[in-house]
Amino acid sequence: MDNRRRAKSQKIARQNNDFKTGENEKRAEALKISRQNDEFKTEDNKRRAEAHKIERQNDEFKTEDNKRRAEALKIERQDDEFKTEENKK
Repeated sequence: MDNRRRAKSQKIARQNNDFKTGENEKRAEALKISRQNDEFKTEDNKRRAEAHKIERQNDEFKTEDNKRRAEALKIERQDDEFKTEENKK
């Protein structure tokens, strides 16, 4: 009788250990997926930051280009005004 109780107790202990092992495996898989998700988000954030950096550089280039064009137009107008004044003389 005592052996049967011991055997049943050991069987229950094995089942409990098997259950805990299964739970640990599920947790490990969930953590692995969570880490992969974090890594993906990190890479995605890096890509977005790079895209924003390029966009800002493009905006700065356009701003500088517009300044150069405005300056060129100003010089052209001054040149036209000078020529007009010269023609009046």
